[in-house]
Amino acid sequence: MLREPDAIGTLVLAGYQLSLVLFTLGTVLAAAGLEAPIHSDHALWTAALNLLLLCVAIRLAERTARRLRSRRDGS
Repeated sequence: MLREPDAIGTLVLAGYQLSLVLFTLGTVLAAAGLEAPIHSDHALWTAALNLLLLCVAIRLAERTARRLRSRRDGS
């Protein structure tokens, strides 16, 4: 399945980055007195679902930025 060292390294680095983003987001939400968008009885499910939402948001932001750049470069 994962035989390429570069692929494993990429997954590990992505995990580090997403952990840092989630830690920062959790700190900001706690300081603002807000709750996470998803709650569950199990902490791992909560973390996984919040991470999924974050990844979707990052992906949408990346696609939006790509479209804006291509429009700017095309005109």
